[in-house]
Amino acid sequence: MFDFNVEAVFGAVAIVFALDTAMFVMLGIVVGITTGAIPGLAHSLPIALVLPFSFFLPIHQTMGLLIGTYQGGTYGGSITAIAFGTPGTPGAAATVADGYALTRQGKGKKALQMGLYSSVVGGLFGSLVLIFLVVPIGRIAPRFGPAELTALYFMALSLVVVFSTENAGKGILSAGIGFFLAIIGRDIITGGLRFTFGIRYMQAGFPLVPLLMGFFALPEIIKQIHTVITDPEHAGQVSEDGVLELPKKAEPGLGLKEFLGSWKGTTIGSVVGTFLGALPGPGATLAAYTSYSVTSQFTEDKSYGKGSLEGVAAAESANNATCGATFIPMLTFGIPGSSISALLMAALIMEGVPVGPRVVIDHTLVVYTIFLLMLVANPFNLIFGRLLIPVFTRLTKIPAVVLWPTIAIVLVIGTYAYNNRPFDIIMCIVAGLIGYFYRWFKLPDGPLVLAFLVTPLFEASFRQALTISRGDPMFFVQSPIAQVLWVITALSIFFFLRKKEPG
Repeated sequence: MFDFNVEAVFGAVAIVFALDTAMFVMLGIVVGITTGAIPGLAHSLPIALVLPFSFFLPIHQTMGLLIGTYQGGTYGGSITAIAFGTPGTPGAAATVADGYALTRQGKGKKALQMGLYSSVVGGLFGSLVLIFLVVPIGRIAPRFGPAELTALYFMALSLVVVFSTENAGKGILSAGIGFFLAIIGRDIITGGLRFTFGIRYMQAGFPLVPLLMGFFALPEIIKQIHTVITDPEHAGQVSEDGVLELPKKAEPGLGLKEFLGSWKGTTIGSVVGTFLGALPGPGATLAAYTSYSVTSQFTEDKSYGKGSLEGVAAAESANNATCGATFIPMLTFGIPGSSISALLMAALIMEGVPVGPRVVIDHTLVVYTIFLLMLVANPFNLIFGRLLIPVFTRLTKIPAVVLWPTIAIVLVIGTYAYNNRPFDIIMCIVAGLIGYFYRWFKLPDGPLVLAFLVTPLFEASFRQALTISRGDPMFFVQSPIAQVLWVITALSIFFFLRKKEPG
């Protein structure tokens, strides 16, 4: 913790609560929610497009616009994840299982509201931790060297594998497929090509956004369009195979008791998201899946994984908690915790604010302004998210003959816009076939997505540690942090196996 500069605090309050700053924050929130709700169009794109404005906009307006877009986009990705089973952003992938299941049960409005409220709670928690613990946590983050990060990534992957399904074998198979897809491309050390099959575009690896879009969305789109063609009279109604129901009357909203009843998921998500967000690399997707898996061991909701409000809360509070936490390593050590925080760091540098250990001392007013902007963006996120929920709820009432072909078109456009490559559409189709395989054999999707994300980070840390230690395996358990992480991993596996024992 650090001593507050009272004069700087009042100066930041005057800046943040000025009308022009509030307008830029609101604009950023609306742009972020809208962009995040478009599958494939990651919310890093509008942030990148806003960067040039930093050359002529005051820093408080620039950061208000960027932070609003960041927080709005992080929440916005859950909208299509819940309404159509298609995550608008990678961080919302963990929301699909329970969120879309609730929509198919006619509880889409409740799921959307739970996603919004838990996002705001997680965002507020991460922002408060940023304000009060930026220096202490910032001092811990650099202690995560290659050995500690290796233990962290292994722990996260093991938690998802053993907790994501009743059948650990299916979890391992799912993670294995994700691991294989992740190692396609160039070797990070030697530069050699791995499993590219002579395809030039594969040298850059299997693209993330086409994988998520195809894996989650394509099987559902084809199933729904097939229903529209073969049985148009019953298209959009609930059946035994889970075809989406289009509600004929107003859906009930989320009650206070239901929201408070999901406190475990919200609390775990906020804490896990803040912790992982403060570390360089993990990001919102890893935080959401880790929180979702950990919550599964503490929840009493029997419908968890099949349409649980607590599942939505666990995933959404975690990915939004990373928004504030990702500023911790960036402000204290100049290490961006994610690609989006790297863009925000670039904006600060272009505004003449060199981030690093002395930024709190040399640019106190700017830092306090950022703190308050992070706090203020959350209420605006709540207000505009609440206003837009009825709009997105009504989208599910569009006739199926119009709705699903439209979603298919948006999917293709969003996938192509990711890198402006037609090849990405082919990869999206391949990912869709993998998704069909998963549905057919009822494999859990969490281990695949997490393994795909973690494998490059794990491989880099693992091989760096081996290089530093000259191949000594004891290097991985020398530090207290690594020892704690390995113990947590071992205990999670032990209790999982013990729970499986009969009697």
